[in-house]
Amino acid sequence: MNRNQYNLYVSNVSNKTNGDRLISYFSQFGKIESYTFFAKNSDRHCAAAIITYGISTDIDYIIKQNQRIEFDNRHLFLRRTLPIVRPAFERFMASNELLLSLTYLSDDEQFNEINIRKYFIKYGPIVSCRVVIPYTTFLIDYVDANSLDCAILDEPHFYNDNELVLRKYISPNRVDSSSLKRLLSNQNNKTTKFSFQERVRRLKHMTEAIQFVQKVEFRLIKCSYEEKKIKVNKKQNDDMIKLNIELRNKSNDLNQDIEQLKQTNNSLKLLIEQNQRIQKHMIDLYKEKIQYEQNKANQLKEAINLLNFR
Repeated sequence: MNRNQYNLYVSNVSNKTNGDRLISYFSQFGKIESYTFFAKNSDRHCAAAIITYGISTDIDYIIKQNQRIEFDNRHLFLRRTLPIVRPAFERFMASNELLLSLTYLSDDEQFNEINIRKYFIKYGPIVSCRVVIPYTTFLIDYVDANSLDCAILDEPHFYNDNELVLRKYISPNRVDSSSLKRLLSNQNNKTTKFSFQERVRRLKHMTEAIQFVQKVEFRLIKCSYEEKKIKVNKKQNDDMIKLNIELRNKSNDLNQDIEQLKQTNNSLKLLIEQNQRIQKHMIDLYKEKIQYEQNKANQLKEAINLLNFR
């Protein structure tokens, strides 16, 4: 079994929590071989810990018994750690949905929802198994996110000697424009100091998640469309029109969002230009004031000299 099966990630830990006390609590569930405690910093809004148990420890039991347990007035979140080679959004975001696929387009009718469910149900109860690409790609919805992590950690999986590709799927309502807003907000917050590399890393992770979701969503829409097309009757034309309208509306919404971003960008440019003009105007006024005061001083000096001359 993959050694990562025994790594437990504990997040949402109170900043007041003592690391040794937290580890002491979790030691009651099994032998702890090692642990790392992460204190709150500018990149982490709360403390966290990674705990490595011995191979005889039942991690599933620990997660089930302690999910959202309250510790120092904070509800803890527990999940397994995934290998560093996995995409960043898989490692940092929890999900119940697993996307699995062959590495080639298949027409094998035995590679279907029923057989997929029979195999992957060993990791936990399944809510649904949807077709993304017939006989090639499927989306499994588990009851518990831990089931998905276990399936990934048990890689490789095979079908007729062909290795399956497994990916964690994050729903679109969790990967939206608010992610970009939070990213920009953090970058513009003067109290938070992010390095250039950190900004690039965050943007890369967010872009990867969005691109992956868009590809899957497109496939789901396409598959749904094809299923409807097969089943439709005399209302086929009406259904197609409704679908086209729906897609057109989504396209219009996306275009509006893009236009809004453009307008926001233009507004920011105008604001910068306005600030530059104001700054230049203030400098010019200050220079004029200095010249005015200098002239007054010169006039006063001349008047004094005239009085002394008399």
